[in-house]
Amino acid sequence: IPLHRRVRRVEAREYIGTFERTDRRSQVRHEFARLDFNKVQTIHQRELGELSG
Repeated sequence: IPLHRRVRRVEAREYIGTFERTDRRSQVRHEFARLDFNKVQTIHQRELGELSG
């Protein structure tokens, strides 16, 4: 998928909560999105720590 067609992860975080409240049929997809966001956030935090430390 071209970069301009992808949903940015920061924007995706907002959608996770919205869809979680409105569509219970996609719980597996929501859990995957939440895990992906948290994993990437952890990686970014670790990289920032290495750069500032």
